[in-house]
Amino acid sequence: MSRRPGFTLVEMLVVIGIIAALAAILFPVLTSATRAARKAKCASNLRQLVMAHKIYSDDHDRTLVPARAGSLTWCAILEPNMKSKELVLCPEDHSPQQVSGATDLPHSYGINYSLTYNTASQPFVYSMSSISRTTDLLLFFDMKPSANAMGSSYYSHRLTRLDARHGHRCGCAFLDGHAKMLLPNDTVKPVNMWLP
Repeated sequence: MSRRPGFTLVEMLVVIGIIAALAAILFPVLTSATRAARKAKCASNLRQLVMAHKIYSDDHDRTLVPARAGSLTWCAILEPNMKSKELVLCPEDHSPQQVSGATDLPHSYGINYSLTYNTASQPFVYSMSSISRTTDLLLFFDMKPSANAMGSSYYSHRLTRLDARHGHRCGCAFLDGHAKMLLPNDTVKPVNMWLP
């Protein structure tokens, strides 16, 4: 009687060991690649938000979008100029916020209130023509899910609103249309990127 060819127990254990070793090597690489892809997606979202803002600005005498106008938040105001509602969602944010009592979209990003704060009692929204620098002036940023209040607290608690969810860095988009990842303190020193 002839023996059927097959794997021995030792051969099977060797193959399983090799697969386990390869998985241990590849898993961190794949995790790192996934994080890098999410970071790139966030930066792309922020750039596209600035482009949606540019469309709004061009249609409204070059004024910046207000953070809030009546019951509409900036997300809802810019929605017609966005390709998708997904633009306001960072892939690393697992609990996007939505402003209660307002027409809003679930969002991961905040807007610079120093440029866009607008209420019935205190309206001030900058015009693009009144701003001399655009390359280092923040418009949108990764915002902490817990920082959901819209109002004057944006002024005094800027750094605490930034969410460094991309390896200790946060996504920041600037008026000129570019976006990059920064450490929160980089937004105030050596140049204050919040104030025109």
